[in-house]
Amino acid sequence: MIVSLHVTHTDAGVEAMSEVAQMMESNIAKYLHNTMGQNEYVILKTCNRFEVYVGTDDAEPVRREFESFIRNTVPRSKEQSVPFVNQGKASIRHLFRVSCGLDSLIVGEDHIQGQVREAYVRAKEEGHVSKYLSRLFDRALSIGKKVRNETQINSGSVSVGSAAVELAEQRAGGLEGKTVTVFGAGSMASAIGKSLSGKGARLVVVSGRTFERASDLALQIGGTALSREYLVSAVSKSDVLFVATSAPHIIVTPETVTSAGEREVPLLIVDVSVPKNVDDAVGELPGVSLETMDSLQGVAAENIMRRMTEISEAERIVRDEIARMDAEYLEEKANHVIGEIGRKAAAIREEELSKAKSRAASGDADVVLEDMSRAIVSKMLADVYENLRVSSAGGENGIIDAARYLFGLEVR
Repeated sequence: MIVSLHVTHTDAGVEAMSEVAQMMESNIAKYLHNTMGQNEYVILKTCNRFEVYVGTDDAEPVRREFESFIRNTVPRSKEQSVPFVNQGKASIRHLFRVSCGLDSLIVGEDHIQGQVREAYVRAKEEGHVSKYLSRLFDRALSIGKKVRNETQINSGSVSVGSAAVELAEQRAGGLEGKTVTVFGAGSMASAIGKSLSGKGARLVVVSGRTFERASDLALQIGGTALSREYLVSAVSKSDVLFVATSAPHIIVTPETVTSAGEREVPLLIVDVSVPKNVDDAVGELPGVSLETMDSLQGVAAENIMRRMTEISEAERIVRDEIARMDAEYLEEKANHVIGEIGRKAAAIREEELSKAKSRAASGDADVVLEDMSRAIVSKMLADVYENLRVSSAGGENGIIDAARYLFGLEVR
């Protein structure tokens, strides 16, 4: 059985999700170690979600522990309904939709599948994955690939980075002939830089925590690298500033912008860092516009409208895969029961055959065989008869009908 714990951008909002997720992440490792025993688990953390998947033989205690964790981790001043717990098919469906990019801020994004794979591989290396989650995550990655191969859900703007560039184009009236600075050199900044290709920017400047990483990204996208010390200088010359770092604090303050001197042209800042790296007060400065992750909701909504047909097809693929898993599970369950019945019947037969052989040398063969056959039938059906009587007394008519069906009798 699968039980899962979630907090995502959909329920908490981008900014609140980051705060709540940090609280949960800081406590979850110790909590899992102390309360989950030998259960399997995978922790999936991205900018827009924090999720824990647990594989267990007994789901109810895990569910109760997760609910207790939420109560003890999220302060009472926070909305208690933000983190939620799934179980069974709901957990499986959620993971499949995540891997397919259907639960992303930008529907169809490709980066999430790599993040799911990284979380899975890390859990395997740490020894947290076995029979339940290994099969589940292999399936999730497979269906994510299938959706991207068989639909066009990942065409166009399919990352937060590309959506940020699209938003900047809308707000700035295009990027052609403009000077653009990208502050950051990680995966998000890289996505922004690559999305700027073909947009006609006059100059793209990359600045990061280290000059080496900024240089690498600048080389990839045909831009110019500057060290972090020259951020103010870059701001003074930029029409558009993208901020995309992994820093957990504010980097761009009102002083950062004002110290660059008076501006002759407007400055658009797009902060896609989680948590945010640009002080809200920056957006109140004359000639400065500030857009954040929350601003991408509009682009995300447009993205969904453009992909309605592809989303519907992807959802169908997810439903079909879950139905296939259900059928496989029932088949495995039936085969397991068949095996147990076979082993029980074989044990009864061996026991009675052994008794018959010991009596055959000194007794009448016909009597011995008749006794053996009666004993086998009696022992095979003893539990059936008893359970049918109990079911009858409890008014469980379905079990009585099932017994008639299983023994090839006419169902009345």
